[in-house]
Order: sequence, then structure tokens, then C-alpha cells
Amino acid sequence: MSKTKKSLLASAVSLIVCLALLTGTTFAWLSDRIVNTGNTIQAGELQFDVTGYRLEERNWASHVIHQHLGEEPLIAAENWEPGQHGAIMLKIKNEGSVALQVSLSVQAEGELLGGLWYHIDTLTSDDGSGEDSMKSKLLFSDPDKRPASGTENATCMSELADADIPVWTIYPAAAEGDGEDTYAYYLLEYGMYTDAENTYQGKSVNLDIAVNATQAHVETDGFGRADYDAEATFPVTDSGSFVTALERGGLVTAVSDFTWDEAVTMAGGTQSVLNLEQDAVITVTRGGIVDVNGQAQLTLQGTGRMEQDMNSELGFLVRASDDSKVVIREGTYISGLTCIQAGGNAQVEIYGGHFEALTDWNETYWLLNLIDNSNASITVYGGTFVNFDPSHSRTENPEANFVADGYKVVSETQANSDIWYTVVPE
Repeated sequence: MSKTKKSLLASAVSLIVCLALLTGTTFAWLSDRIVNTGNTIQAGELQFDVTGYRLEERNWASHVIHQHLGEEPLIAAENWEPGQHGAIMLKIKNEGSVALQVSLSVQAEGELLGGLWYHIDTLTSDDGSGEDSMKSKLLFSDPDKRPASGTENATCMSELADADIPVWTIYPAAAEGDGEDTYAYYLLEYGMYTDAENTYQGKSVNLDIAVNATQAHVETDGFGRADYDAEATFPVTDSGSFVTALERGGLVTAVSDFTWDEAVTMAGGTQSVLNLEQDAVITVTRGGIVDVNGQAQLTLQGTGRMEQDMNSELGFLVRASDDSKVVIREGTYISGLTCIQAGGNAQVEIYGGHFEALTDWNETYWLLNLIDNSNASITVYGGTFVNFDPSHSRTENPEANFVADGYKVVSETQANSDIWYTVVPE
């Protein structure tokens, strides 16, 4: 055998051996790993501090108050006479980690309201040095310039609930020095008219002052959107802030009991959502009604209650007109006579809730009612109605069926002989 043939044979044998080895082993790939540790997501903290000041001897006397003004009254005036004057100031600081919107609401009740005046002023700053500036905003510290009537840049305190008080955005304390407002100031100046009559002798007034806060939609999320929290809401705890919030639009949350004693007028394209917290009870007086006009839209939700304090033919809770829309998802609604009335081209949709009236008219309960000769509609998909069958509404002539297609009414007689009509799917 030649050397060439021997070399070829040796190569072939070597190749076979290599193949055998390869088929009996595994490959080891080169690899590496880099780990980025320490990643966290932390929720922001909404927190603010309020310091209250009372005007004493022409200077501000500090009265430190905790977050919701719950401890020491700032106003404690006795034996007042016509011409007397006082003022308080609130300094609000953002102590949290997210931007806040803050507002002030004042609820006043009492027989002395007509004899008192008020003036409100505001300021924001980034350094907390606004006390002197707010003192310079006093209008009536001069005893010779006290108001005798409501025409001198002062307003009668009976109109305090309608005050248009600015809403401020203030930033976290960490933003100090960056030109961002970290503090908000509210000045409430008040006094007794110099021409107050003897009818006010011995009368008094009580004031509840609340600072409300919610997150401000200024920070951006990962998609660059600053409006992800646009539906954040102010909690409302009194009639004045309740009315203002509904008429302004957005999400409104009733967080505690209060008496609602004036009309709400939602107009234009205003869209409001009223959320009734579980334990919140809104007591509605004769003056309380929501008028939804234009193309406004009102949504009612939550498991709280709205209850009128009278059994009267004048008892209405919500009235929809024009091209407006009312949507009710849940909650308890007790009216003097009518829970929901609709006229014009308004649309009412009811998906749940408990509805009741304190009185009837002509032996008929009027929980739901269409104004005569209107194009309005009421469509019921759910809810319970006391002594009122929404599939045979005797409030209309002829009887109307408000129940949506695909739904029916089941009735249940209670121990007190009331009949509950509940709308359920067929």
C-alpha cells in the first residue's frame, strides 16, 4: 500500500472517531448575565399641613392646627357690637410627594348672618413667607372704614356659601427653590355691619371651615400624559362646596353627612359624577334640587343616601330638561314626592338604587315622572321602587312602562304593607 493510501485511510479513521465523539457529547455555549437591581415603584403620598392664624392686636397670632382643622376654633367672638372686625388666615403647605389642588369651603349657619359681612383673599408662594403679604391684603382693619352695607367690597355673610374661592395647585416641599408654589394662603376677613339693627341682639352664627385637597394632574405617566388623574376629586362635606363642585363638573365625592339647602344648576356641557360614600347622608331641605339643563350630564353612584326632610308635593331631588342626561347606578334616594323628573328632550337611565317618596299625590306615588307634552325618556334597567311600579307608572296618562326591553318587575310586600318593585333581567 502506498504512503498516500495509508494517509487517506488514517484520515478517514480519524474523521469517523471525531464524528462518534461529537454524537456522544453536548455543546457548551459562551454566555454572560447582567442584572439591574434595586428597581422600585412607590406610591406617592398626599399630605398637607395647615397653620391657622388669628388677627390679634393687628398682628397674626399662630394657632397650629392639624390636617383637617379639627381641634381649636379660629373664630371665638363674643358680645360683638356693630363695627367690630376680625380676620383669620390659613397657611397650607404641601408636605407630601405629589402635587395637590387645594380649596377652601366655609359653611355658616345662624340668625346673625344678615348682620355680618365677609371678604376672602388668597395667595400662593414657594417660600412660606406670605404672612406679611396677607396682612397687607386686609381691607377693613381701619376702624373708620368698616362696612355699613354690602356695597363696600364686602359681602353679606348670608351669601358665604356662594363664594367663588380660588382653587390652588401647590407642589411638594422638595420643590422649594424651584419656583413652584409650595404654600397656599387663604384670608377670611369678617365683621359686623356698622348699621346692623337691634334685631340682631343676642343672635349668633356658627362657621365650619374646611380645607379640601386632591391630587393635581400635573405629573406625567410613562406615556407622557398629565391627565391620567384628571378625575381626582375634592371631597365635599357641606352644602356650599357640594353646589360649587357639581356646577363646576368632574368627580364629586360626598364623604360625610351634611344638609343641602340650595339649588344646583348644571348648564351647558357640564359633566358631573356624584359619588355617595357608603356612610354619607345628604339631608335635603326644601331648597335642595339639582336642575340639569342644556347638554349637561349627571351620574349618581355610590351606596350613600340623599333624603329630603319633608313630605311635600314640592319635594323634588333631580330635574332634567333640554338635552341633558341623568344616569343613576346605585344609592338611596328618598324624596318628598318625586325622585326624578324629566322634560324637554332629556334622557334618564336607571341601573340600580333604592327609590322612595315620603308622600303621595292623588293616592299615587310619583317617584319617576315625565313632564307633560315633552320628548323626555326614562329607561329603567334596575333598582327598587317603593309603592311604585315602573312598568305601570300612573304618573303618566296613559300609564307608562319605563322598564327597558329584556327586563321585568318583581314585587315583594313588606311587613309595613309597603310594596317593593324591583327591576331585574328577564
